[in-house]
Amino acid sequence: MKKVIVAGKLNVDIFYYLDSLEVFSNNIAKESMMELGGKASNVAVALKKLGVDVMITGCVGTDIFGEFIVKKLGEFGVDTSHLKRCEGDSGRTAIAVTKDGQNTMLNYPGVNEAFSPEMIDWTLAEEGDALFIQFGIPADTIFELSSMAKRAGMMVYVDPSYPSDIPWDAFYYFDYISPNERELLQITGKSSSEKAVKHLFKKGVESVIAKMGEKGAKVYLEKRILDIPAFKSSTVDTTGAGDSFNAAFIYGRLKGMDDEESARLAALAASITVSRKGTTSSFPSIEEIKSEIANRGLKIRL
Repeated sequence: MKKVIVAGKLNVDIFYYLDSLEVFSNNIAKESMMELGGKASNVAVALKKLGVDVMITGCVGTDIFGEFIVKKLGEFGVDTSHLKRCEGDSGRTAIAVTKDGQNTMLNYPGVNEAFSPEMIDWTLAEEGDALFIQFGIPADTIFELSSMAKRAGMMVYVDPSYPSDIPWDAFYYFDYISPNERELLQITGKSSSEKAVKHLFKKGVESVIAKMGEKGAKVYLEKRILDIPAFKSSTVDTTGAGDSFNAAFIYGRLKGMDDEESARLAALAASITVSRKGTTSSFPSIEEIKSEIANRGLKIRL
């Protein structure tokens, strides 16, 4: 199987499961747990569960959370040899999940913001077939990683899930950009999805994947739009659904699927993820996806 280089935020996620969430109130959780988190970590683990070789790069702190992140990634079989231990605290996210499965997050970036271009090991360009990169690390680092990958012939898939001052010149190197509906408008400053997509195409992005939660997704290509419906599922926790979608889409493209079939596979993986609690613990294995394809009678090649 081909190898994916993953770069972005590495966090610890602390979950609080509540009946409801009230601002300026003492909210009592009925359950809590701590897991590996951060979009880079999540996508790396989700890919690994699909059988993809994964190498991750980024910054973890010198605190106990940094040790936890490295240990957990190793347990999942992710190659952590390119991780940097940076002086300071690791990224952390507190996630409040209500009984309808919706979540509210409080993020502390920590040393994710310290991952500078000087820390990039350029031999990564020789080892990967695709790059997944997430906003939330310095803009210069995103630019250097994406341009490096593109020059090396790698597929570049970007999730802009975090505010960034990355220059528009960098978007020229993005094969895929996969925001949700809100992020699509935020990163472009446009008033509609159609205007936002046109703007991204003008900046050099080849394809835009707009994730829309329970409404599914839209894949905007140069000459057509693919409407990808969501698969029905009992929603327990929506955390990590987008990460599961990203990983399965990348998997599909590496396996030779076209954009439509890859997006349908991604939607199926996301539907399994939202039916479970947590992030990395909720991502489906390739065997579970194959079983779901058979049970639903879907025409998705694996």
